[in-house]
Amino acid sequence: MTRAAPEEPQACGAGRRPGVELLDVPADAELDAVVRVAAAVTGMSMATVNVLDTQRQTQLATVGLARLVTPRDESLCTRALETGGVFSSPDLSGDERFTDSPWVDGRRDGVRGYAMVPLELDGDVVGTLCVQDREPRTLSADQLDRLRDLGTIVVALLERRRQSRITAELARASAAAHAAATAAHDELTAAHAELTAARAFDEALLDALPVAVVAADAAGRISVFNRVSRLWHGTGTDLSVRPDEFPQQFALCARDGRPLHPEEVPLTRLFREGRLQDVEISIIPTGLPSRLVSCNGAAVHGPDGTRLGAVIVMADVTAQRELEDRLRTAALHDPLTGLPNRSLLVDRLELALSAAGRDAAPLAVLYCDLDGFKAVNDEWGHTAGDAVLTGAAGRLSGAVRPGDTVARIGGDEFVLLCPGIEDRAGAQTVADRVVAALATPVTSGPGRAHRVGISVGIALSTPASTAETLLTAADEAMYRAKPARRGRV
Repeated sequence: MTRAAPEEPQACGAGRRPGVELLDVPADAELDAVVRVAAAVTGMSMATVNVLDTQRQTQLATVGLARLVTPRDESLCTRALETGGVFSSPDLSGDERFTDSPWVDGRRDGVRGYAMVPLELDGDVVGTLCVQDREPRTLSADQLDRLRDLGTIVVALLERRRQSRITAELARASAAAHAAATAAHDELTAAHAELTAARAFDEALLDALPVAVVAADAAGRISVFNRVSRLWHGTGTDLSVRPDEFPQQFALCARDGRPLHPEEVPLTRLFREGRLQDVEISIIPTGLPSRLVSCNGAAVHGPDGTRLGAVIVMADVTAQRELEDRLRTAALHDPLTGLPNRSLLVDRLELALSAAGRDAAPLAVLYCDLDGFKAVNDEWGHTAGDAVLTGAAGRLSGAVRPGDTVARIGGDEFVLLCPGIEDRAGAQTVADRVVAALATPVTSGPGRAHRVGISVGIALSTPASTAETLLTAADEAMYRAKPARRGRV
């Protein structure tokens, strides 16, 4: 099975669609994060964010395959878009609409499982978010919903790119207006009129920008404070304060909420350092929403090098950071119980093993499997099963020590990571608490009580242990324990 050779992403050529010219730029970390989450959520081995014009498909971000630029009439996305809306197929080789595609029949690749979400901007489909696999894959309704959510995120990121370019163009227009006013300075009357007009234009432009713009003169006194700045800080803000009073007057804090020291204020740093890039601070004014903002700015100098002042631009990144936090949480936690998933468990286990190696302190891993859980699903349905899993997760979390980790790694299987346990007796004490925690029925609703037990396998670390060897040993110990428990039931 051959594949197309990777190409460097190119700008879309003749026949481009409106708005696409603002999107065909190199991928960034945010788009890369989205495709990684898309692959993880759907279980597919490959995921891409694509931009389409009339002639070609350009991949902005990929995971599981190299970034490509391919003819549009060969792309799977073009065929999938013809079906309208979100498209999902467990096996394209069984769909006559795709069987002659070079990406399916082996000429370029052998895609089987496939799903696609259209990306709409200003009412036009400008691209797609797709996931694919070389094995048949069936996506659940929940997985498709999450893929739609990720498509919404991609559209927001692309729209933000476009708005960033528009803002840059407005800034260049402002610079051109200033240059024109300076060139006309020789004629006093005309220069005064042009200067007045330029100031009015600047004020209107600054007030139209969706970012906060603050400027100070050479002495550090505030000279520009646009509409967004007033909105964020409050209309009653006193602009005549000294620079050392900025933190209190403007409610400036570090990301953790600590008030900034005067020397940490972005404008003060600009005078000292000459330039700032992507410095994040918090604005926490009384009675107004708190915001996390990203600051960029530069000191302003005259032709002879004399310092004239400084300008800083602040963009609200609160929603962006919250989105990043949600994406990180979704990638590392079980969506049903909120417990750490296998990936986060392995990370913590590797960290604990590293710490144990330095301190010569052992740790225990307890592999737990619910007894009788299948009967709950069979008799009462998956809704009741989910309630039992959630209840069991809560009881397990209550049975362990502070600092221990309870993770759900799939189905009715849980793993407990317990650092600092030196021997099997200590691990057995934790296991006994776990068994006792599940000794009473777990409810799934009024009048519904389900008796489920739990089998526990114990593995203790050694200097040669790895995360996988410990998990395997605990899993095997659990399966040895399960027949013994059944014999006692």
